[in-house]
Amino acid sequence: MLEKVIACIDQYRLLPDAGKVVVGVSGGADSLCLIHLLRQICGPGKRYPGVELQAAHLNHMLRGAEGEHDAQVVAHTMETWGVPFTLGKIDVPALARREKRSLEDAARVARYRFLREVAGGRPIAVAHHADDQVETLLLHWLRGSGLAGLVGMPPRQGDIIRPLLGISRAEILAYCREHALNPLEDHSNRDPRFLRNRVRHELLPLLQELNPAIRRTLLRNAEVARIDLAWLETQVDSCWSSTVVSEQEQMITLDAPALRALPVSLQHHLLRRVSARLCEGQSPLEPRHFLLLERLLTEQAGGGERRLHLPGRLRAVIQARSLRFERRSTPEESNPLPLAADGLRLPIPGEAALPGTSWRIAAEPLPAKLARPVREALEQENWPEVWRLLGPPDRWTVYIDGASVGEHILVRTWRPGDRMQPLGMSQEKKLQDIFVDQHIPRSERLTTPLFFSETHCLWAAGACLDHRARLTGQTQRILRLSIQPM
Repeated sequence: MLEKVIACIDQYRLLPDAGKVVVGVSGGADSLCLIHLLRQICGPGKRYPGVELQAAHLNHMLRGAEGEHDAQVVAHTMETWGVPFTLGKIDVPALARREKRSLEDAARVARYRFLREVAGGRPIAVAHHADDQVETLLLHWLRGSGLAGLVGMPPRQGDIIRPLLGISRAEILAYCREHALNPLEDHSNRDPRFLRNRVRHELLPLLQELNPAIRRTLLRNAEVARIDLAWLETQVDSCWSSTVVSEQEQMITLDAPALRALPVSLQHHLLRRVSARLCEGQSPLEPRHFLLLERLLTEQAGGGERRLHLPGRLRAVIQARSLRFERRSTPEESNPLPLAADGLRLPIPGEAALPGTSWRIAAEPLPAKLARPVREALEQENWPEVWRLLGPPDRWTVYIDGASVGEHILVRTWRPGDRMQPLGMSQEKKLQDIFVDQHIPRSERLTTPLFFSETHCLWAAGACLDHRARLTGQTQRILRLSIQPM
C-alpha cells in the first residue's frame, strides 16, 4: 500500500520539493491512515526529505461532547507522533443558517476554509479514497453534471492533494489493523440527513445487487471521461488569453464577443474554469446555469447591463463587450480589521481588503523626506512642482489634507443618503447623483470604496474628491489614499 501511495504522489507530483504540507485529520480511519503513511515518507532522511507535515483538526460543533472528545484524542495522538497540530472550532449549524446552506455543504465549506487558513497557500492533503470517488461520481450523476462531474475528484485540485485516491476503504481498514491504529468513529457518517450517507448505505448496495462490479465500472468510466476532459482543457488553455480580459481575486472579466465565438462546449468548460478559480477550485455551476448564461450572452440588449445571480455567491454581469464574474465575500473571508457598524476603521498607516468588494484599500502619511518639499511647494502654490514630487493623481490614488483625520479613516461602500462636496463646489451633493454624472456603472457603485473622516466623506474612490480634503497652501499633514484591485 505504501508503494501505491508513493506511485500516486510521484505520478501527479503531489508533494513539493520542500515546505510544509497541512494534513486534514478527523481521527477516522481514512485520515489516520493518511497521516501515518505520510510520516513514514516525509521528513529528514526519508523519501521526501524537504517536506514538513502539520496536522489540522476542525470541531464542527455538530456532536457536542463527542466532538470535543475527538478533538482531544487527535491532539494527543499528534503530540505522541511529534506532528505539529492546529485545532479549530466552527459552529457549522450557525454557518448553515447564516449562508443558507445545507448542513452537509456548510460542514464542507467550513472545513476547507479552516484548512486553507492553516495552510496559508501551502498544499493540503485530504484522505479521499477510491470508495469516496465512487460515491462522488454517483452524487454528481444524481445532481446532474457535465463531463467534469463524471470524472470525479482529481488527485490534485488547486491546493488540495489526494494521495489515497487509488486506495480502497478495505485496504485502509486493513492498514489500520496492521499498524495497531485506533481510529475514531464519527456516528454522523450514518446520519441519513446527509445525501452522501444515503448513497453509501442505500444506493450503492442496491446497485451492487444489479452489478457486483459497479465500483470498478464507475471508476473505469471516470478514467475514460478523464482522457476526453484533458483534451478539452488544452483547448481552454489555448483560448484563455484571447477571452479573459483580467483576473482578480474576486472578479474575472471576459470579452463577451470572444466568448460567444467559441463552440458551446468550450464556452462551458471555460466558464467552469472561471467559476472554479473564484470558488476555491470547485465550480458551483450545473447544466441549468450554463443555459442561463447562454441566454444572458445572446439576449443582451446593446449597451444595457444585465445580471445573473449564481450559486457560490457568484454574480455574472454583462455590459457592452464585457462579461464580469464577481464573488461576494462572507464574514469569514472578510478582513480581520475591526468592522464597525458604520464601516471598516482603517488605521494610518494601514491597508486592508474592504469586505464585500474586490478592492484593497490603503492610507499612509507622506514620508518625512518628501513631505517637507511638498509643503514648501504648496505654500508657494507651485502646483507643477507639487505634482512633480507626488506624481499626478489618478482614479486610484489621491493626496488629501489630513487636518480633519485622526488615527483612523472610516471606509465603507455607498448607502442611500450619502453626500459629499465635489472638488470646486461650494455645496454638498448626493453621491448617487455624482455617480450618475461620472458615468459610474450601477454595478460598480455598490462596491466603490468611500473614505470618511469623522464628519464627512473625503474620497469616493475612482469618482470624486471632496473639496474640504484638497491640498492647500495651509496643508501641514498630507495623506495618500489608494485602492488596488485584489
